This record gives sequence, C-alpha cells and structure tokens, in this order.
Amino acid sequence: MYLSLNFPSLKSGEFKKYTAGNFFAMNGIWINRVIIGWLAWELTNLATWVGFLSFLLFAPTIIAGPFFGVVIDRVNIKKFAIYTQSIIAITVFILWFLYNFKLLSIYNLSLIALVIGIFTSADRTTRMTLVPRIIDRNNLANAIAVHGINFNSARLIGPALAGLLIQVLSFEITIFINFLFLIAMPLTLVSISVSKKDGEPGKKKNILLEFLDGARFAINHNIIFEACAITAVFSLFARGTVEILPALAGGVYNVGPEGLGHLMATAGAGALVAAIFIAMRRSKDQEKGIPFRVYFTSFLGLLAIITLGMSSSWSLALISIFIVGFSMTINGIDLQAVVQLELNDTYRGRVMSLWVVLVIGLAAVSAIFMGVIGDFFGIENTLIIFSILGIISLITLLLLLKKKL
Repeated sequence: MYLSLNFPSLKSGEFKKYTAGNFFAMNGIWINRVIIGWLAWELTNLATWVGFLSFLLFAPTIIAGPFFGVVIDRVNIKKFAIYTQSIIAITVFILWFLYNFKLLSIYNLSLIALVIGIFTSADRTTRMTLVPRIIDRNNLANAIAVHGINFNSARLIGPALAGLLIQVLSFEITIFINFLFLIAMPLTLVSISVSKKDGEPGKKKNILLEFLDGARFAINHNIIFEACAITAVFSLFARGTVEILPALAGGVYNVGPEGLGHLMATAGAGALVAAIFIAMRRSKDQEKGIPFRVYFTSFLGLLAIITLGMSSSWSLALISIFIVGFSMTINGIDLQAVVQLELNDTYRGRVMSLWVVLVIGLAAVSAIFMGVIGDFFGIENTLIIFSILGIISLITLLLLLKKKL
C-alpha cells in the first residue's frame, strides 16, 4: 500500500486559494450546526425538534438537490457558487439579528434552517462540481481527499471553536463570527479561475428529464451504482447519529453545549485522521473500483454506534464517536472519488447531485426518524436498532451485488 505526505493538488495556485477560502466556510458550516442544534434543544428540550431542525438543514437536498444538479450542468458554475454561498451567509446574519434582539423562536429558527438547507443543497453539489474545474484530472482524487481534510479539520475545529466562543463570549458574538467565516468563500471565489467544461454538451430538455437522464447513467454504470448503493445504506442507518448528537449531549450525558462541541469535535478528529489517510493513499496512484476499506469501515462504524448506544461511559462515547467519524469519512471521500473519476462534466452536476441526495438527504431522513423514535424508546435503544438494521442491510447489499456480478 503506497502512502505519501506529498499532496500534488496543492501545487495548483487556484486550488490553494480555493482551499484557503473553503477553510473558513467549512468552519462556519460546523459552527452553524452547533448553534442551530443547541438553540433547538434550548428552546424546546425535545429530541424531536433537534431532529426536525437537522431535517430542515439537510432534507431540501432530497427535493432541491436534483433540480440544482441540472441547473449546475447548465450555468456558469463560478457565479452560481458565489450567489448560493452569499445567500447562506446573509441568512446567518439574519439569525444573529433575531437572536440579538430577542426575536428568535423555534418557528423562525426553523425557517432559517430551511433557507440555509435549501441553498446549502445547491452549494454541496456546486463544490463537488467546481473542484474538477479547478484542478487537473490526474490530481483530482488527491484534491478530493485534500478537500476532505479541509472539511474534516473544520469538523474538529469548528465545533470546539463554537463551544469555546459560546462559553467565553456569547451566542450573539459567535453567530456574528460565523457570518464572517461564511462570507469569506464567495469573496475568495471572485479571484479564482475556472476551466471550461469538458465532454459533449447534451441537448437541453426539461429539468426532470435531464435529471432522469443523469440517474439512468448512474444506474447503468456498475461502479457508480455500487458506490451509490453503499452510500445509501450507510447514510440511512449511520449518518443520522451525528445529527442527533445535541439530544445525546443534553438528554443522555447532560454535558451542555460545551460537551456537544466535544462530541462533534471528536467525530471531526476521527474524520480528519481518515481524510489524511486517504489523501496519503491517493497521492500517487489512482485506485480502481470500490476499495475493500470502504466495506470494512462501514461495518466498523455501525458496530461503534451499537457501542455508543449500550455504554453510559462518557469516555467510551467519545471513542465510539471517533470511530464513527473515521468510518463516515472513509466511506464518503473514497466513494466520492470513485464516482468523480468515472465522470466527465456532461453528467457531473446531475450524478453528484444524486450522490449528495443519498449522503445528505438520507442522513436527514435518518435524523428525523432517530429523533422521533428516540423520544419514545430512548436515544440509546434507537442507536442500537438503527445499527443492527444497517449491518443487515449492508450484508444483504453485498450478497445482491455478488449475485449480480
């Protein structure tokens, strides 16, 4: 197995600028998740609301994601990225205004989460489509892994920074700092050069037909189909765990927003270790197909969630959530790299929007079901049930794919 600390994608000046601006944006996203998650718990003390707010942040990906995927394949990708990221930053500024002047309720917080969710659903696919237009194809897998390091270092730094800022300063100042972090990316994008699209431009149809054309391409492509199937199973039964951490922190361990920050930062630490490993693994050779480590770490992550549900130990909870973060990232970055390397720009926006629907949309569905079921049967029992179902589903998928081959 080849490992190297050489990151060839960072030799590109444009990708360096993108990575720098994205560092602040990614931290802003994670700070925002801590803020909205904890405000939902503070305003209601109900896991259902925590799950619902998480659902609003991510569920628009299911409906709006495919629409934006078609739009991205049609429009100027750089301008579209600037617009969507600017709207997200402005919405966070509105959150600051409402909180600062004591006008915030669970209802307008829900509206804010929905608006952020809608435009973030566009932003996720935009980022995935933009990176291949900034970096050359030979360094694409490494660039995706470096982007993963950026994202997951933010998972480590952002929640910890949010908890620290809330504790030392205040919610008001934390929200405003979050706005400054988020506005950095659209300002950076203004100076970045983006290459022209490759591939043959397809004949424009209506949006639904164009998306279905992209979905048909993904289903008929064996490698992309397998990557999407694994992503769907892991998202539905594992990724929701991270989205209900506010309920776990407040309802099970009673550790407050600082403890929530520690949980999310620990998941981020596991994710960061995984992202660095993949970047080192993909620094030179381009792996073909689905790596074995994807299946191995998927099972490992589900077993860690069972441990999280069964243990009352805070230390063991942190260890378990570290493993969950590690497994989620191996699954996410490796499978995204697999899909990206099989695409050209003709289908990239639509296929990556489908992939985002599976990663984020199903995680949103998972979060709201975990929240509702958790209020009735307890968060711990819910985690165990979902993990067992995930293991059964993953084994079934393996058997079906083997039969298909």
